[in-house]
Amino acid sequence: MLVMHLSETPLVGAPLRLCRALRLHAGVEARLAVLKPYAHGYGKMRFSQDLEWEVHRDTIIDLVERCDVLHLHNFIDLDYQGFAPIELRRLWRQGKPMVRHFHSTPQAIARYMECTVDDVFACPIPKLVIGQYPARFYPQARLVPNVVFPVAEAVSRGVDGPLRIGYAPSVFNSARQSRWDTKGYPETVKMLRTLQRRAHRAGVPLEIDIIEQVPHAECLRRKARCHLFVDDLVTGSYHLNTLEALVEGTATLCHIDGCVQGSLMDLTGRSDFPALDVRLEDAAEVLLELARAPALVAALGQQSAAWMAEHWSPERMAGHFIAAYHEVMERPGQAFTPRFDALDDAARWRRVELPDLLWRQRHARWPALPPQWYLRLRYRAGQLLRALGLHPHA
Repeated sequence: MLVMHLSETPLVGAPLRLCRALRLHAGVEARLAVLKPYAHGYGKMRFSQDLEWEVHRDTIIDLVERCDVLHLHNFIDLDYQGFAPIELRRLWRQGKPMVRHFHSTPQAIARYMECTVDDVFACPIPKLVIGQYPARFYPQARLVPNVVFPVAEAVSRGVDGPLRIGYAPSVFNSARQSRWDTKGYPETVKMLRTLQRRAHRAGVPLEIDIIEQVPHAECLRRKARCHLFVDDLVTGSYHLNTLEALVEGTATLCHIDGCVQGSLMDLTGRSDFPALDVRLEDAAEVLLELARAPALVAALGQQSAAWMAEHWSPERMAGHFIAAYHEVMERPGQAFTPRFDALDDAARWRRVELPDLLWRQRHARWPALPPQWYLRLRYRAGQLLRALGLHPHA
């Protein structure tokens, strides 16, 4: 089976890791073509590449024509022209098996593509969605995981020095911004700096490593050297950051709401996902308690790595995609079976509306945002400091 992936951007390395995992299965070959490998901030946060459109155009065109399954990521629909002269609608009409894999909310997709949310849903390609926060918006999509691999080289965390807490933000908006456009960067940094001062006063040795806008390989190495890692404590979803830390045996904090917990159960059949479910409001106390117990932190990390190796291995996770590919090859063009009925009020309220209601109650209790002029000024100052290699949070 030859599977050809098309993506506009690297999507934080997710499609390339998926191709690598697919190749662990006998008889499966998977390739990835990226249209804009260095756009939208990826010039600094560099990810490994397979095929680049500007460099390997003829090879990509040939692979698209020959492949058994065409796997389109996020923004690419049947009318997408970025890979012209490839005609996706022509291939669809000819019966080419395809899937469209969503990594973002339909609202974000619609904004970027300058279309309506209804247009996003109306795309006839059978849909896949990552089992994170976007899943609640796509009940008609088949649930799939993000795939992670451990860092290849051994990394020593050390046992005698201070406990190291890592944080690797990918967006820099306040928690008061719209829910899925933030991971609470300024609030989380403030919490970590306050924690560091409290730990110092209490005589608890502690280091904070804030990993910003560096190549992905460096980010992974620095995560692997951390004893504890903090991801999104605000929105209610884990992210690739969470998975990358857990697979390295790093005890990891993130807040996971009921909807995302349901997706994790659907993907793994288990309710013991090893990330520590902690909200921003409670994180400082939890981290200080853990900083006083390095043996406990090490044990939590070891449990995390063991769980990921058994239940979230690349080969096992790739199996979700291979099952989807076989289904679209047997029934090209037919949608996957919906995971839940979006018109069933009780099912939707339990799965989606209740977790969202609880988040709105938290959000209402947080301090109001400063004026927009102040936020714009602060954002531009932060951009300038980061461009100069300085840290605005230091």
